[in-house]
Amino acid sequence: MRLMTEKWITGGAPDDPGWGTGAAGGIPGVRTGPGCRVVVLADERARVVLVGDAGTVDEHRDELLGAAARGEWTTLTRLPGAYWVLARNGENMFVCGDLAGARAVFYARHGSHVRWSTSIGRLADHLAARVDLPLMGAQIAVGPEHWPERTLYDGIRAVPGGFGLLLGRAGSVRVVDVSDTGVSCSLVEGAAVFGEALRGAVSVRMGSAGGLAGADVSGGLDSSTVAILAARHGEICAVTYRDAYTSAEDLLYARRVAGHIGTTLHIGEGRAGQRPFTWSEGQPSTEQPVAMSLNMPQQRIYLAPAAGRPVHLTGHGGDVVLDSSSAGFIALVQTGRRRAARKEITRWARGHNRSPRTLWQTVAQHAELGHAGALRAAAAAIRTAGPGAFTGPSPVWTWCRPGPFAGWLTPYGRDRVAGLLDEASQHVLDERADVAAQRDALRMVGADVRDSIPLARDWGVRPAHPYLDNRVVRAAFAIDPLERWSTVSFKPLLAAALPELPVWLTGRTSKGSFTRQLIGGMSRRTDLAALVQTSSFVTEGLVDASRALTALSGIAGHHATALHNLQRLVTACHWLAARDRMREGAC
Repeated sequence: MRLMTEKWITGGAPDDPGWGTGAAGGIPGVRTGPGCRVVVLADERARVVLVGDAGTVDEHRDELLGAAARGEWTTLTRLPGAYWVLARNGENMFVCGDLAGARAVFYARHGSHVRWSTSIGRLADHLAARVDLPLMGAQIAVGPEHWPERTLYDGIRAVPGGFGLLLGRAGSVRVVDVSDTGVSCSLVEGAAVFGEALRGAVSVRMGSAGGLAGADVSGGLDSSTVAILAARHGEICAVTYRDAYTSAEDLLYARRVAGHIGTTLHIGEGRAGQRPFTWSEGQPSTEQPVAMSLNMPQQRIYLAPAAGRPVHLTGHGGDVVLDSSSAGFIALVQTGRRRAARKEITRWARGHNRSPRTLWQTVAQHAELGHAGALRAAAAAIRTAGPGAFTGPSPVWTWCRPGPFAGWLTPYGRDRVAGLLDEASQHVLDERADVAAQRDALRMVGADVRDSIPLARDWGVRPAHPYLDNRVVRAAFAIDPLERWSTVSFKPLLAAALPELPVWLTGRTSKGSFTRQLIGGMSRRTDLAALVQTSSFVTEGLVDASRALTALSGIAGHHATALHNLQRLVTACHWLAARDRMREGAC
């Protein structure tokens, strides 16, 4: 069975049979897959190999080689663009992706050797690794961010976004922090740096594509900004999607953006067969579950006009770098600014028709619990609470809040998930809530982008995500998250960083929701109950089928959190079923 991305890099000891063969970029034990763009720098001190879309390499050649020779690994991650970096100095070998984890690195021990790959499917296939079903269930119940180094395959570890893999003598392996994303400035001080970084990220992509690109233009701030910046450097094929459930306001703004840059907006008209939860048996397999696998016809129909272009620009990641979250309330309490916290909470609560007093009590409680305490509390709740305990959405960000899926678990499933949370609580750090929230959100977007790569080949596009570039992320995260999130405006960083954008765009404060589309797509499927009931979650005793099916049957009456949990459950069940079919076909 083969579950792997088209573009990959693998590495290991040159004397490791069947794995460490090859010397890509002049580094023994390294191989690259088809289509990889490789740049090699070398002198008597070190060797640096860049794989992907890296800009300004020539002008930084001496700096990169010097940094590699001295083991200053973070310096190697500072170029514009998106790329993996491999470096060697003497007996040290360094491998690193990006801060978001969109360009990931995975590794596993095999005897005395360490094998690594940018494709987890390639490693899993080679090692015949089993799927860790309890961890998959835990990630649905409380989110994947609590286990950054664990993967869904037994024995395979992830190098988290913002870290690199350092391999030394005698098989030694260490994960080193290269994130360098500490808060250092205000929005006013950092806006210009962010604007320059984003312009550069788009420029690098357009340059590598010869000035010819497709671009999502949904009408939102994120994709619209990228398209406007890209249009300065070449020809843009602007595409969007609409159906009976999408926002008319979004389409109005998308058309206005297309007119602003002087291009035609190609609109994919979706009908019942293009809505979410539509898939086909012949669609590509992914290495890990990804929600986009349930939207294949929708992606095909709206991306068709842009298919075949050298690159396709998206706004993925814009929400993370341009905005922050209500974790800022907790951060204010953590840093001793309780009066400011009360003021912001009161303003937000009144604007959202909520009780300021109740909201303040919630925030104060989460600030006091801290990260480790919240994980332990969630574990205790999952072990002891009844099935109906996890129903309501949280009014503000929390370190860990079990979703409705936790109530669909069997007693055995709850015990396994709670145990994983208790284990995770022993390894977390005390940190500002908003800093942790933005890092975790970044990694979640990066994982979604990474795991969707095999699907993009079916759509005929090569996606690029400028907001996820290291330079863009660092420039955004250097600005205090409390200033990037506002209770009175929307994404204030964008207008400050890019004053050339039209005011009618940066002043927009609304965005269409996909809730009705999800409900419509899920409701029309008559086979979802069977998909869940026959899944490994049920057959291996982790999920109570009757509870999950009850939730599924009442889909139209659920709030967004339950919808999200149902979407993730169906995605996981669909992925497991497709994987089982592939394994049976390979036998």
